[in-house]
Amino acid sequence: MRQPVLWPWLSLLIAALGLTAVIVWQTGPGLLDLPSLRPRSVPSPSAVRPTVAERRLIRLFFPQVSDETLKEVDREIAHRASLTEEVQAVLRELAAGASGIQGVLPAGTAVRQVFLDAFGILYLDFSKGFQEAITAPAPNPDRTISAIVTSLTASFSEVRRVQFLVEGNEMTVAVGGWDLRRPARPRFPGEETRPILPQPRE
Repeated sequence: MRQPVLWPWLSLLIAALGLTAVIVWQTGPGLLDLPSLRPRSVPSPSAVRPTVAERRLIRLFFPQVSDETLKEVDREIAHRASLTEEVQAVLRELAAGASGIQGVLPAGTAVRQVFLDAFGILYLDFSKGFQEAITAPAPNPDRTISAIVTSLTASFSEVRRVQFLVEGNEMTVAVGGWDLRRPARPRFPGEETRPILPQPRE
């Protein structure tokens, strides 16, 4: 009786075992040569560049001492998250004044709240000292109102008029040609008011 030949099967088994050994060697974590691995480079904190704060341009208008005009001064401020914060920043710049120009807001005046309604009316709620300052005997007290209204409407396209409040109440006085019982809109040259001097361009 003829016995079956086994060597082809043995060759196939040896080949299968060899292939399995190759796969295990490639995928097995214990066979990695750790010293040969290069560590991933991490940038040092000093190499990280800080983000530059966004800036925005505002237009400020200051009364002139020599005549009855308003002088325009362009200035950059840091961009704020809300309109309220940016309006307060503009008012602080007006209070600080410019080179050779006195600040607009009276000393000690604080802005309590700022609110913009759907009609573009910006409500400015000042502390009590604001009304006392603008109604005190002084030459051209209306130029303070004109500077505030013109600066805010020129710097913010969504602001059309400004309503002045004191301690949460509407003002009941008239200052120069301004009736502060109603929202004040900007006045430009040719509109029965003082002219505005444009900022000289370099």
